[in-house]
Amino acid sequence: MARWIAIAASVAALAIACGTNPPNRLVVIPFDAGPDAGEGASPDGSLLSGGDDGIASLGGPCVDDKECDDGIACTYDSCDTSKGRCSYVPDDTQCDDGVYCNGKEVCVSGHGCEAGPPVACDNSNPCTIATCVETSKSCSYVPRDVDQDGDPDAHCVPNRDCDDLDPNVSSLHAEVCGNGIDDNCNGLIDEMPCVVPQGDTCENALAISGAGTLALSSVGSRKTFATSCSVGTPQGAQDVVVAITVPPGPNRDLQVWATASVEVSVAIDGACGQPSSELACGNGTGTTSVRARARNVAPGTYYAVVTTQAPTAGIELKVDLLAPAPKATNIGCSTASPVQPGTPVAVELIESAPPLPSQCAAETTSLTYTFVLTNTQDVRLYASTVQGTASPVIGLRDAGCTAMADELNCRNDGQLYARALPPGTYFVTIGAPASIDATLELDLAPPSPTPPDQTCAAPPPVGANQRIAFDLSNHVDAIKDGCAPGRPDAAYDLSLASASDVLLIGRFPAGDNGAVALDSPACDVALPQNCQLGTTPVRLGRRNLIAGDYRAVVTDQLGLQGTLDALVRPTVAPTIIPPGGADTCAQAIDASAGGFFMGDTSTANADYSSGCDAPGVPGAGAADQVLALNLSAPQRVVLDMEGSSYTTILDVYRGPGCPGLPVDGGCYVGFDPQRSFLDMELPAGKYWLVVDGYDLARGAWDLDVRVLPP
Repeated sequence: MARWIAIAASVAALAIACGTNPPNRLVVIPFDAGPDAGEGASPDGSLLSGGDDGIASLGGPCVDDKECDDGIACTYDSCDTSKGRCSYVPDDTQCDDGVYCNGKEVCVSGHGCEAGPPVACDNSNPCTIATCVETSKSCSYVPRDVDQDGDPDAHCVPNRDCDDLDPNVSSLHAEVCGNGIDDNCNGLIDEMPCVVPQGDTCENALAISGAGTLALSSVGSRKTFATSCSVGTPQGAQDVVVAITVPPGPNRDLQVWATASVEVSVAIDGACGQPSSELACGNGTGTTSVRARARNVAPGTYYAVVTTQAPTAGIELKVDLLAPAPKATNIGCSTASPVQPGTPVAVELIESAPPLPSQCAAETTSLTYTFVLTNTQDVRLYASTVQGTASPVIGLRDAGCTAMADELNCRNDGQLYARALPPGTYFVTIGAPASIDATLELDLAPPSPTPPDQTCAAPPPVGANQRIAFDLSNHVDAIKDGCAPGRPDAAYDLSLASASDVLLIGRFPAGDNGAVALDSPACDVALPQNCQLGTTPVRLGRRNLIAGDYRAVVTDQLGLQGTLDALVRPTVAPTIIPPGGADTCAQAIDASAGGFFMGDTSTANADYSSGCDAPGVPGAGAADQVLALNLSAPQRVVLDMEGSSYTTILDVYRGPGCPGLPVDGGCYVGFDPQRSFLDMELPAGKYWLVVDGYDLARGAWDLDVRVLPP
């Protein structure tokens, strides 16, 4: 019998208390592969279970489960009647803190939850920068690029950056005529074709007189000028300068829009090459159209410095000469400007101003408006970008206005809805991460009734293993649990009669972003492990929840329709596959009754190739392990690999042969942080579940198997 590996440990607060340990014990049973599984496929029918030195630790003598309580919340305690001793099965999922990069928390028999080592992304390759990325729950490997010009060092990638200390030399750079440098790293100097940069110094600045539009190029330019704002990685950027003549006459506001195919910034200087003469500067993270406005300037020559993140020939500079106007004064609650229902307001977001505290995306510039309700009303706010590429962020605040707690709602998609606001004074903030022109409109309507699923006090029920449809089109952000704030939501009562394993599945329209949360009856602030966000389907699994009432909450960005599944079963101990176990169909672990399975392909063999693996993967691809299903009748089978540590592949094959034929739609690559997921209607028959890895990935995996009526 294969020896069990000891699990090293981990940590974390449980989002919902583990409660009383259920009466389960760990038994790993090889699946009866039968004669169709291939040569050597006849199992001996033996049972694999944790021994005295294994994961399922044994305690003192017992005759029933009531005598076996180790006082550790993350273990499943039972009496192993075959040995007459208590069995304590650790379940790592009970220790999960919802954070990937700090490592996998584990349950240690006899001790409890402990912290494991942080995710080690170091691949011992000096040519890559390794980073653990929490949002994708994966490691990122970026080619080494010391000068951050976007081109990796030629010592690591042949024929690339031949001077990784100079951002103006790389295989992405144009060859500049007559400078005696191999600018493009092709081994030649000043070869044809080459470019003569225009506007890369004050001496050859491009010129425009008065208002108009000018085409620019940063191809071949260097990063020459210092500005107070810039692009995301200024050390690897390029810039050009334009001399702008304000003709004789009255003072003007000099406004400059710079638009490019890459991230761009623009500054206006009173003297070329003198940063202290800067009059205005505009930028925004990832923004491709930005504005700077120098107010009330006298006739004369001014200099626009345009910086691009990458060399591009497609820069448009638009110069406007406007009548002088003061800066907007409605930058705070005390100076808010009135907005009238049904009357659009033109909003110019120009100068940076510190935004009010908000739950929504950070802004660099914002303005404040106000309106008064004399009776209870439904309120809708609309904001849209007229010029620029940033999206407006709207906030609605009560009379307090200034604090985070005064914010009733906020949205970063240009639409905000609040139901049945009582009479009083309200404030609206509109901001953006970069300068834009926008419109703001306020609409009022008679108060609408609160839908029953917009409260946690007495929401409609969702039954065990039930699917319900929801419609968020007339919903607001009524459930303040901290999961996807600002978006419309709905809550449903989920009642558990006994300790249960719960899997919530939220399905949303294509193009929408949704969230699923599991809350207490009061809809308290959701911890990370109780809230999942993403594109459809969004899943949230919680194991060994104590009996009682919970709230299943769905949220989306666009206020659309969808469905919610609440899959519930009496909690089961994890089935932990030992090293070397389930390596082939002949050793497959029987999952016909469903359950929760934990394995690790790190020491497994690569036996079965996958049709949805990365192109060009050699042989049978990554190491894999096998489970089996023997369905005596048509069933709905739900397979969820949330919690796995790597980019999984889950393949479903139909026997009786091994591994049989691929099932249509039965292959899922877990590129997203929630890993592989399949929800299938399967006819009666024998099936093989192959846990594989994409592009040779391997590691620890979890698989929740639920077999339900079709």
